Amino acid sequence: MPSPSDLDALAQQRTRRALIGTVVIIVILVAVVALLLSSSNADPAPSPSAGASTAAAPTRPSPATPSTAGGYVAPQRWTTLPDSAHLLQRTYRVGFPHTPQGAAAAASATFQSVWHLAPSQAARAVQVYFAPADRAAFRAHAITNAKWMRQQIGLPADGELPPDASVAVQVTGVQWRTLDSDNVYVSVNMKLDLLAGVGAPLHTLPAASTAHLRWHPGARGGDWLVVQTRADEMPQPEQAEVGTTAFNSAGWLAIRPGG
Repeated sequence: MPSPSDLDALAQQRTRRALIGTVVIIVILVAVVALLLSSSNADPAPSPSAGASTAAAPTRPSPATPSTAGGYVAPQRWTTLPDSAHLLQRTYRVGFPHTPQGAAAAASATFQSVWHLAPSQAARAVQVYFAPADRAAFRAHAITNAKWMRQQIGLPADGELPPDASVAVQVTGVQWRTLDSDNVYVSVNMKLDLLAGVGAPLHTLPAASTAHLRWHPGARGGDWLVVQTRADEMPQPEQAEVGTTAFNSAGWLAIRPGG
């Protein structure tokens, strides 16, 4: 999973590298979410027309809405996401509090880990963050998704990755709906930075997805895991750029530094 230093490096590279066009962004983004979090009954297929998700709502990219000419709109609502209690395999943040904020932190960690250019790493993240009954189906989709993303940025579907090739997921906002103390629908507002390697253009994709987090007392001494739920049963907020009126209108909570 990309580290905070990776995110900083990618952010610096953004000013030096060309971004892909809006149409291509939309095509890739719809496929990324649909493929990774699609129904276990659907055959994995790297296509923008893949079936609807059952573990997270389909992502719908939308342009930022400026409030004033060149103006910045401060977020109206904020939250602090708790730290994880453990770092599993030196990579995966796990062991979040049994609170809605803990579920939101677990969902954020899930998206930051499962989207990976290495199929083996994507599959390993599924083992960590998804409920046991759902892992087999999502593992297959995660592997297919990783290979497809590689092809979209000019890499072969299989084989070793070039140095510095990565997907960095920047979580910019969250919101949740609490069903009960053990079940929370968590929506995550994100940006995905895809990099094929040194000297390659940086591809930045907007995303917003919803996952059903369920508390599993037997997992790592108690932790949140993603379970399958029909997408049409969960909230589907619009993705929005932080610092815009659209971000506030969509109901996103900005994340306080350090959370």
